[in-house]
This record gives sequence, structure tokens and C-alpha cells, in this order.
Amino acid sequence: MKKGYLLAQGNTAEIYEYSDNTILKLYFEGIPASVCEQEFYITQNIHRLFGNCPKAYEVIRMEGRNGAVYERIDGQSMLKEMLSNLGSFKKYSKRLAHYHCALHKPIDFVLPSVKDKLKNDIGRVDDLTDIEKEKLYQYIDRLPDGSTLCHFDFHPDNIILRDGKAVIIDWMTACIGDHLADVARTNIILKYSEVPIKSFILRNVIHLMQKRLQHNYLKEYIRITGASIDDILPWELPIAAARLSEWRPEAEKKRLLQLIHQYI
Repeated sequence: MKKGYLLAQGNTAEIYEYSDNTILKLYFEGIPASVCEQEFYITQNIHRLFGNCPKAYEVIRMEGRNGAVYERIDGQSMLKEMLSNLGSFKKYSKRLAHYHCALHKPIDFVLPSVKDKLKNDIGRVDDLTDIEKEKLYQYIDRLPDGSTLCHFDFHPDNIILRDGKAVIIDWMTACIGDHLADVARTNIILKYSEVPIKSFILRNVIHLMQKRLQHNYLKEYIRITGASIDDILPWELPIAAARLSEWRPEAEKKRLLQLIHQYI
């Protein structure tokens, strides 16, 4: 089969129509097959256990690039739903916490640990010295281990609403460990993510909405789980450092580095 229309594009892959009920996630050249195969393996197992993600059909190679065929989920992302209906903003901010809590469960298949993932990501950061990295590795070792599924890229744009239910996508970063590390990762994303928009006014409006979303999400997660903010916040330092291994806008990198250098 041939790929159809381009539906979306991310940092690592493009999403194409593939058939009436499937999409093709085609990774960019240079991204190894192991990345594609790992995400396929995770998605396949998550669907088997919980059914809250797309079905994973097959791994393929097309036009010299690695790809995988997944179920096509017809629906709108939670982010688009929130922005198109501001009256529902608070409701969905809280619902984000409920969806997150629901996926924090034990699993029966192998995943990298949260701690190993953080260390590997920090090891690739050019903006930190070897001494700073070593301090972060030692800091991570003192944090709780845990044995719970963590998505590790959980935010409203990775949730598709279909028939009133949430379908979670993009499982590439999934790992196993302390579920509060996953909460801290989402908190960092919501608090520090920078949208590259030139308009000063629009950028400030988005920052205000992000702040409200982050506040409502975190407050609701703590309310429904009884988690302590004192157990969530210690994870923010290594998560902020690891996020620097991704491409981020300069303004966001600056804010993350300011947070890191408050501690090390």
C-alpha cells in the first residue's frame, strides 16, 4: 500500500493516512528501527492490557524510512477541544488528572525504568557539565523506584476524545517507576512549555492558560489520589534536566536551566 495524505508532523515522525481505518507513523530518516519497534511493542501491550490506545497492526519500511501502522482514531484532541470551547477548560483540566491516574497501573511486560531513562536523557544534554550530570545521577539514585506504568509525555495533545472516552497516543517514552515522576513530568510540560508564537499578547494569553491548566491538573490529581506535593516536586529537577535532551525553544531552555541551577 501507499501512504495517503499527511495528517500531522512531530519531532520524530510524520502521520499519514494509510487506509480507511489505519494511519502510518513514518519516522524521519536517521531514526533507527529500534525506536519504531519499541513504540510499536509498547502500544501493542498497552492495548492488550488496557485498551486505551490505538491498536498496533504492523511494522513496515517505506521509502527508506521506518514506520508502523496503527488504528486510526477519529476524534478531536483534548487540547483542541479545550481551546474551541473555553467554557469546558476547567472541566478538561481536571479530567486530565483522572485520565492520568487511570493509566498508573502495574504491567506484565518489560519497559525501561524511569531512573534509567532520566539518566540516559541527561547524558545527552550539551547544556550541562559532566560534574552537574554526576550530581543529577546521584540525586536520581536517592529518589523512589516504584513499579507503575508511566507515559512520560502525558498532556492534552496526546489524548484523543472518541465517543466521550480518552484514547492515549504517543507511547514512545513510556517507562516504569514511581507514578509521581510521571505527574512531575506532566507538570513540567504544562508549566514550562514554550509555544513559538511571535505575538507578545497571544503568547501571554497562552502562558496564562497553561498556568491555569497546570494548577487545575495538579490540584485535582492530588485531591483524587491523596498524593503529596512534597513527593512530586523532588522529581522536577531531574525531569527538567532530561527535557533539555529534546529540541526545545530557547526561551524554554533558559527557564529550565534557571530551575536546574537553583539546585545544582
